[in-house]
Amino acid sequence: MKILISWYAKNNDFDKDKEVKLDGPTMAFHDYFFENYDEHILLTTRDANDGDPFLDKLVRVIAKKYKERKVNKRYMNIADVIDFQEIKTKVETFLLEYANDEIDIFFSPGTSSMQLSWFVCHQSLGLKTRLFQTREGKFSGKKAPDLLELTIDQSSVPMSAIISEQIQQKDTFSTDYLVSESIKPIYEKARLIAQTDKVTCLIRGESGTGKEHLAQYIHKVSNRCTKAFVSVNCSALGDSILESRLFGYVKGAFTDAKEDKKGLFDEANGGTIFLDEIGDISAFMQQSLLRVLQSSEILPLGATKVRKVDVRIVAATHKDLEAMCEAGTFRWDLYYRLSVVELSLPMLQERGITEKRNFIDFFLEKIQKEMKKPKRLKLSNEVYQKLIDYPFKGNVRELENVMTNLYVFCDKEVQLQDLPRKILHKSGNNRSSFSLKETEKDLIIKALTFYKGNQAKACEAIGYRSINTFKSKIKEYEIEIG
Repeated sequence: MKILISWYAKNNDFDKDKEVKLDGPTMAFHDYFFENYDEHILLTTRDANDGDPFLDKLVRVIAKKYKERKVNKRYMNIADVIDFQEIKTKVETFLLEYANDEIDIFFSPGTSSMQLSWFVCHQSLGLKTRLFQTREGKFSGKKAPDLLELTIDQSSVPMSAIISEQIQQKDTFSTDYLVSESIKPIYEKARLIAQTDKVTCLIRGESGTGKEHLAQYIHKVSNRCTKAFVSVNCSALGDSILESRLFGYVKGAFTDAKEDKKGLFDEANGGTIFLDEIGDISAFMQQSLLRVLQSSEILPLGATKVRKVDVRIVAATHKDLEAMCEAGTFRWDLYYRLSVVELSLPMLQERGITEKRNFIDFFLEKIQKEMKKPKRLKLSNEVYQKLIDYPFKGNVRELENVMTNLYVFCDKEVQLQDLPRKILHKSGNNRSSFSLKETEKDLIIKALTFYKGNQAKACEAIGYRSINTFKSKIKEYEIEIG
């Protein structure tokens, strides 16, 4: 197919009486240059739910004058007509829908940011696009306007890469969360995901690994950052409550429905919705969510008419969705829709001793500021080692809770007796790992604790033939010496 795409220009396509100008840029293109096009797609910055009476009028006038021509409307939901990043991201997603077609872009109508977006997409996406602009005939001594094609030499460094690099320099991680070295590559992938609008993302990870923070980061560095980020824990609500919370309801839908109420998808319109524990939803809710993903439409409880929404969906789970699909408890079609791209967060125990130590130090400082404590807590060597050894099955969240607990009950230095019982009485025999190295490390820690840090006595008690071997083991296992 050969397609013409353009914005309409409210100031130039309409006169002061809000009537279509027959010599405006859009009508002039149809009068002089519209040949062999299968379709003309006119873009508006408005949202589909709000409609656009000016665009409706323009399409009607074209249809009346050229009955055989196919002219369609596309609502782009642009909040700021000079926000290049927002426009470029949405235009890019739109153009990729026509990757197999010949695309002519009428470059003239629109703001400078809109024109720059066309230029960047033309140069970087690798699609069959051409850029055209018109020039009034008076400049060339003719009655009819001229049609000019913008020919651009390809750069060895795509413009989109340059712009992305400049924007990336402005991205900063929140100071209330530690993005450790092991997960920085994951956050870099998340940044790339954020720049591609409407791509769904599935975040995998155990409870407490930071799935919601990662979802918030995707939202904050995307063009949707000025709109709402809405989070819902799907496992905490039953079908009827979850349905009404997500999609809203109309008056009279059930006994207590005294008035119409918007759902979370409405609240997140233009922004991002985070569906945590997506693996816990029922077959009924799976079908309802599939409709949203397929058509961007919601049906409020008790309503008879669907409503369009523009929402990026980020989902998360700690469950094996593939196994659930095999077992028939989760829909394959929903799984594929949700997992267009995937990110996986490691457990705290998998991140290594150095990162666990960094998290301990980070929370010591963060919680001191939050609780407005005059001084930062000190941890005795024994306490520090206990925290390093404890597996923290609740991951980063559990570690933060433990550090908060210590600030509540301690003023200056934390001793062993101040630790929660679950940590204090956790022994090496309770480890989930049967690794020889884990066992050896536990033995060295016990010996050092018993001999109060005396390395020579601990080495002799364990049976190492060389103190140098013993010291190298202490260094290898990153054991703190008091």
